[in-house]
Amino acid sequence: MTSKYGIGSLENMIESLSEIGNLTTPILHRIALCSLLKAGLYLYDGKEQHEKELAGLLFSIPPSYRGFVNGKLYLSALDYLKSVNRFLTNGNGSILLKEASLSHIVDLASRIGKVDSIIVFDCGSIPEIATFASKLKALRYHSLILSDVFLNPIGITRFLTQQLKSLGQEDVLRGYADLLKQRLNANFSEKKSVIDLTVHAHGVTIEEFLRSIDINELFNRIHFFARQGSILITSDHGYDVVADEQGLYITHGYRRPCPLNFSKMALFLVVD
Repeated sequence: MTSKYGIGSLENMIESLSEIGNLTTPILHRIALCSLLKAGLYLYDGKEQHEKELAGLLFSIPPSYRGFVNGKLYLSALDYLKSVNRFLTNGNGSILLKEASLSHIVDLASRIGKVDSIIVFDCGSIPEIATFASKLKALRYHSLILSDVFLNPIGITRFLTQQLKSLGQEDVLRGYADLLKQRLNANFSEKKSVIDLTVHAHGVTIEEFLRSIDINELFNRIHFFARQGSILITSDHGYDVVADEQGLYITHGYRRPCPLNFSKMALFLVVD
């Protein structure tokens, strides 16, 4: 599926990742993030120190799989980032766009129909969505990334939660999970904060982030619900990968250009 957000290119990435979906979830996650970062550094014109840091990250990937990062995964990631960056660059007034309206986005999500479970990840970003979707695809689940996204222009939770009261919910992220549960007639909803907590506690380097987040535990939780029925996975915002004099590091709500500016977007992954 294509859209102004380049979802088709992201789906191509997921298809390629699913071909190596037998790898452990942490390695698959590392490959997904490194592929996107390689493309991001190319478009950002990263410095030599940043390229060296990326090379160090690649060294931790089994040699026989490093080619995926430099080959078709990279090309799909490049296409995807070009679409995302083009939209975000031209969308300085995105706070006024319908994609930034929670009411509009919830109405769009409701058109999916009933799902059995909802999971909302605080700070769940594109590398995680790609990892979960490709791992599930390798296990023969059907997954779809919606062509619409929730835009969060300032890349922080408050932009979403401050819209919840007008929709009859408490202004906390748990209220968003409950709202989606009601609108999609789900049996269960859950809010997971581990990614956001990891970014804030261990956001100095990408390596520290990758080591600290238990991506395997997160995937196992998703897989548990997928075995019970259909599931919708989304977030309030993503995160950014910054390249400056401190090196490469992860944060969210970053206000200047950076290789991966994902904190302004939240995707919707449907699995059945």
